Amino acid sequence: MQTSRAVLITSLISLSLAGCTNKDNFIPQPDRDMATVYGQHMSGIGDGKLIDTRSLIRRPMIEGDVELSDYVRTEKTQLQSKFRMLPNPKMYMFVGPHLATQDEVPIPGYLTEFRMWEKDHYALPGELSDLGNRFGD
Repeated sequence: MQTSRAVLITSLISLSLAGCTNKDNFIPQPDRDMATVYGQHMSGIGDGKLIDTRSLIRRPMIEGDVELSDYVRTEKTQLQSKFRMLPNPKMYMFVGPHLATQDEVPIPGYLTEFRMWEKDHYALPGELSDLGNRFGD
């Protein structure tokens, strides 16, 4: 008797909730569709408006810009680095044969390498001019 009563109450609650919900109640309906929004956005690009806007923000090169022009990458200097790395020599360590874990799995000896410092650092322009001969660059 109690199970049928629980089923009846559950079904009444689910029917009442299903009758109250409608997608129009909680999803707003826009006044324009996506094709209209896209058309309005893209209409100004083909008329030359974008080029006119870009020309407003461009400025001629001034004297102060000439000093920095050596540090601006171009097609010619794209692969050349203006900021060289400071020397960070590699260190080598031999790890002898040993037993690892509780099961004492044998590990053969091996050679590993690591850098002297954790991070590599960049030199400022001209900073390595005299250090290059000492470190073999």
